Amino acid sequence: MENPTPDTIAADWVTRMDRAALSAGEQAELDRWLGADIRHRGAMIRAQVVWQATERAAALKPGAGAPAPEACRLPEAFAFRHARPAPVRRLSRRAMVAASAALMVGARPAPSREMGRFFSVRDAAPRSVAIAGGTVRLDCFSGLLVGGADARLLDGRCVVSSRREARLDAGGLIFRSVGRMQVSIAGENTVGLLLSGSAVAIRRGTGERFMLHAGDCLTMGADAAPRLHALTAEELARATNWERGVVELQGETLGDAAAIFNRYNSRKLVVHGQAGGRVLMGSFALDDPDAFARVARSVLHVDYVGSPGRLDIF
Repeated sequence: MENPTPDTIAADWVTRMDRAALSAGEQAELDRWLGADIRHRGAMIRAQVVWQATERAAALKPGAGAPAPEACRLPEAFAFRHARPAPVRRLSRRAMVAASAALMVGARPAPSREMGRFFSVRDAAPRSVAIAGGTVRLDCFSGLLVGGADARLLDGRCVVSSRREARLDAGGLIFRSVGRMQVSIAGENTVGLLLSGSAVAIRRGTGERFMLHAGDCLTMGADAAPRLHALTAEELARATNWERGVVELQGETLGDAAAIFNRYNSRKLVVHGQAGGRVLMGSFALDDPDAFARVARSVLHVDYVGSPGRLDIF
């Protein structure tokens, strides 16, 4: 075919992924194509949506339920939150293209969060993501879903910075802020901390509103009413140390400190035996576990051995 359209190419990729898992070379080729033009990403999303809709309809028929092949690995910023359903019906490339065209010119379904962009940070430095109205800086082990004007913190912690109103959903709360606001989710608890500017938090379901001023912290659990209180300057500094790349230890054991460092670094601290109960106080750079190990050896007279990927403290 001469000059195939992005929708045609995307349909071809989806049908190839259904036949078998992509090889390393094919996956690299797909990654390059997706990264070459933002329209390619939209075409792939449309092709995936058409494929999923077809499979879901076929799954309602008797006899459906064939085992699913290995899922395709899309680049992190464009990965879907949910895995592709098990293939139960083959769809030709021509049918895929026709269905994609019908999706574009026909009645559009309501926006789906599955069609948004999912961002996550594992054991690495924080990263920034653009959202409507501002940016979100994600802490490690955090996940964010962005779709159009909507942004939802799925887990972890982040700071929203904006010069005009930005909206962030988290747990059972909706935050609308101008300035800088830290939002975190831990288990069933949601916490919003206004660092500067102004903000309002709206309780999902009831519509109850809470006005926040700089230094105010709003916390809400699964079965508890939201609680609004002001933090001291010291509490505020400790709560935001991660964004400045600092860990401040005030009585944590070496074992506890190692767990904090290991969240932000691929080189892990492993504390052995009685050394794990020793206490070290002070401020340290989160991205320098070697310096922390050296200080621990100097102050606590423990020893450590460095090797690729880890530092063992005895």
